[in-house]
Amino acid sequence: MAQTTTKAHTLHFSYDNDDSCALTALINDVRFHVTVDPKVLQKSSEKPLYYEYLDKISALREADEREEELAEEREAKVKSKKNKNKDRQGSEGKDSGIDVTADSDDEYVEDDVSEAGEDADQDSASAGVELRNWILASFSEITNTYAPPNREPEESTLYEWYHGPTYFYTLQIASGELSPELLETTSDLEAQIEALVPRMKVPKYMQDYKLPWLNANDLIVESEVSMPPPAHPGQVLHKETNETYFFKPVVADQPDSVKREIQILRKIEKLNLDIKFPHLRGFVAQGNSKTEVMGLLLENIDAPTPLTKLLRSSVDEEKRRVWSEKSAAYVSLLHDNGIIWGDAKADNFMVDANDELWIIDFGGSYTEGWVDPDISETLEGDDMGLEKIQAALEDPDKNTADLGLVDEEEDEGGEAVVEQGLSEQSNSSSVKETASTLFVTEKSAGEEVTRTEKRKRAVDEVESEVGEDGIELVGGDEDEHAEKKRKSEE
Repeated sequence: MAQTTTKAHTLHFSYDNDDSCALTALINDVRFHVTVDPKVLQKSSEKPLYYEYLDKISALREADEREEELAEEREAKVKSKKNKNKDRQGSEGKDSGIDVTADSDDEYVEDDVSEAGEDADQDSASAGVELRNWILASFSEITNTYAPPNREPEESTLYEWYHGPTYFYTLQIASGELSPELLETTSDLEAQIEALVPRMKVPKYMQDYKLPWLNANDLIVESEVSMPPPAHPGQVLHKETNETYFFKPVVADQPDSVKREIQILRKIEKLNLDIKFPHLRGFVAQGNSKTEVMGLLLENIDAPTPLTKLLRSSVDEEKRRVWSEKSAAYVSLLHDNGIIWGDAKADNFMVDANDELWIIDFGGSYTEGWVDPDISETLEGDDMGLEKIQAALEDPDKNTADLGLVDEEEDEGGEAVVEQGLSEQSNSSSVKETASTLFVTEKSAGEEVTRTEKRKRAVDEVESEVGEDGIELVGGDEDEHAEKKRKSEE
């Protein structure tokens, strides 16, 4: 049987202590919000699916608990090492007969999960994907009817992207299969979707920056990206000026990271350093506010490709040598001017259409495999990440195996919800086929591309390949859906 391609992003997922869960997904640019209540599933006389759900959500909960325990242990190790380093610095020279560098138990060691049991094979990420795929598998017929991948693009503003119609469902069991039941839209349900709109209060000193505050209704969405999650608009075009920006949504629960990035971007610009980086061009206002921001408007990079995707021996050796030299020069310039990059990794370098290297993401933190947590957001951390980047550029075959990098051809397929993508600015030409007639937009930017080619390009960003006979649907009245759709559009 021929396969159909369905693109899906997880916008939000949560579960509670009663094992109920809620999933908000963008499927071919149509938003669906699904709640699963085990008590509802339990009412069915057909129990296999009920037990299957309990198994999957229990696996996710246990994986989350294991990883939380490991994170706490790791944090304790890091804190212990930092304290020991301070003690050493304080006592250095007091007893030269003692070799404090001989201790081995203070070194940071990657967590050993070999004793965690058989369940350790499944981490929370894979357990979460498995549960979400299980939920969305029952939506095949619904998505084929109301969110097919071949909808014609329709222009959408940034505001409309976040406030487009949402279809609310709950899951039941009927005839031995999962049956999505369409729910009436309520103010409580709408409030859950509104809560997903990025927003953050900005301090007074940032309000005084001489940068424009643009209304989300004046920005047209031209592409969308999946990283950093959740999926969000990428390139946006101003209606009146025709200027293109890259939209980076704020993360409300990480205000320090947002503030750090803004301050560093402005500092690099003020110092006029010889570094290619996306300049901060303005803010997207929450409504007409100039105190609450939805996201940053950054200089758009022309056809950016994460350096991670170019760590291959098939990429011209001379290009890799130039990128290695520039990466070292960029980090050195930052350090010479008292700036710590923070999250040093290949994903935070971009290569544009002219093979020029750009450095991005100054929000801080670290990524395991690139920087050890005990030296995160330090000069040493930047140097560690840079060293691994340069080694991977010099010999990709030898030096990328331990960095968690996976070629696109090796990525697992068959997932209804894809948790992968490009970091920061994604190659806009690879995500042209993501529009629906409901509210989301993608257009060819100054080029004539066939629909087949656009769909093929979308595979490079995010996709799900699902066999037509591999997903079944029970329930869903077409007249009811049509009436819902008409009311939403009105």
